[in-house]
Amino acid sequence: MPLKKLNIRGCKATTTPDGQVIFKVRDTHTLIQAAGYLKHVRGSKNSELVCFRGESKLYPTLPPTAFRGISSHSAVSSAINRINKAIIQFERPLKSTGVYAHEALLQHYGLKTTWVDLVDNIWVALWFACHNALSVGPAGEHLHFERRVPRTEPTGKAYVLLVAVDAVAPDNACPGFYAGTNTELIDLRIAAPSVFVRPHAQHGLLMRKKGNTVQRPTDYSSQIRGILEIELADALEWLGNSSALSVHSLFPPPTYDNGYRNLLSVEFKGAKNVGCVSHIGA
Repeated sequence: MPLKKLNIRGCKATTTPDGQVIFKVRDTHTLIQAAGYLKHVRGSKNSELVCFRGESKLYPTLPPTAFRGISSHSAVSSAINRINKAIIQFERPLKSTGVYAHEALLQHYGLKTTWVDLVDNIWVALWFACHNALSVGPAGEHLHFERRVPRTEPTGKAYVLLVAVDAVAPDNACPGFYAGTNTELIDLRIAAPSVFVRPHAQHGLLMRKKGNTVQRPTDYSSQIRGILEIELADALEWLGNSSALSVHSLFPPPTYDNGYRNLLSVEFKGAKNVGCVSHIGA
């Protein structure tokens, strides 16, 4: 992988026993350069777009929320049927958005779908890596984010996954939708009207791997091109306490996000295996 070749101000990549390439970052300039290097290399030589995903810990797989903990054909089919039935209930608040974007948009607001959330802003990705999402309720409907604390995680790390999509050719019939050989990408800032504020606040993109005639893939980790590792204390210092990077800004409340308010008006109860439109707490 290209990250193996990097040596920026003494920072080098290491490879874990399971083959993950991790580049340990020590300063903000290295963070930007390492992420930019992979964007350039994969984009110019492989026609891939590299996006970011913040994680507070590393996992062996990268499944979409709808497929977590399942793998059989019947379980995957059931999960897809559940989300399709849920989407129908949101027809009214989604009427100004193309049908092709409905599932991805609902994923962004809390439902469990076949899409994975990405961003194209490194600082937003780092914010997610520095916070834990905690939910309560029958469908996990009450959600809040807790800032991680170095005092209780003295060896804590923040991770930014560098995830590639080959979906770089736009579909003129579906604005904001891009299809490649292996992946599909939706840019909600284009696909959905700005009445939905959250995608714009988070620089939101969504990706999924394309399936075959038998089954949609349940693990998207093959799209990971590298991982940036940052000491938690460093990451928190770099982010600071800017109001632009806060729950209030990244998850605008219904007062400011009319699309969010309209989704909540459906009063969809949801369930653990299908999710819901989350109520975000401070």
